[in-house]
Amino acid sequence: MSIKSSISDYFKIDELKENLIKLIEAKFELKKLEVQEKIEGLISGIVVKVVMAVFLFMGFLFLNILLAIGINYLTNTSYAGYAIFAAVYLILWYIFNTQKAKVEAIIKNKVAEALDEVGV
Repeated sequence: MSIKSSISDYFKIDELKENLIKLIEAKFELKKLEVQEKIEGLISGIVVKVVMAVFLFMGFLFLNILLAIGINYLTNTSYAGYAIFAAVYLILWYIFNTQKAKVEAIIKNKVAEALDEVGV
């Protein structure tokens, strides 16, 4: 028996290599599962928020229609309420459009903060 094989048998280098490989594989799987869990959390949060936003938008839309019909009733016309709401939303669109760069910067900061909280 050679010295190299006796040293290898004594320190069980083959077992150590196998255990090291298994440890690396296990750590890789753990990281993969952690990333998958974070992605699942982000996606489920986004889906819930989108559904809530749709419901909120629908409620807001019907409330606007109701208020426009109410203005129509008060002014005894069939168009004044809709015209007033259209004008308000056109003004809001113009204000938003002129402040687009600031709004984009705010949204980017909020997204960066959210990603930092999650750890992505």
